[in-house]
Amino acid sequence: MKYLIFLLVFLFSANTNATNEKFFLSGKKFYNEKIYDKAKIEFEKSIVFNPKLIDSYIYLAKISLQFKNLDEEEKNLKTALLIDPKNEEALFLITELYIKESDFKKAEKNYDILSSNCLKYCNKIKDLKLSIKKFNE
Repeated sequence: MKYLIFLLVFLFSANTNATNEKFFLSGKKFYNEKIYDKAKIEFEKSIVFNPKLIDSYIYLAKISLQFKNLDEEEKNLKTALLIDPKNEEALFLITELYIKESDFKKAEKNYDILSSNCLKYCNKIKDLKLSIKKFNE
């Protein structure tokens, strides 16, 4: 009986991961094709199966930016940062958002976290710092 339960749990989790990956990859495909409405639905489905998938939240934030829905963009980026407070892409995007909104205190706080942990975004963050520095002068 124990083995049957283990087998069922294993099969269900394997199926769930495959389904989640299917939704995520489908969302990414739609996003790359600029079919944002369908991409959004697929990323939301992906989150249903794995609420800790940071990339889905980041893509939802990018889609929100396309629709100029800054509140939704911020919400998705904050969720990504709750899961991983040092995620470079989420930190970069939320810092850009705060600069656009002229919230330079929040921008600087996120910039400091990003700059102390940057690996992929080190070249891109120089422009962020210049924008924040102009405000502080």
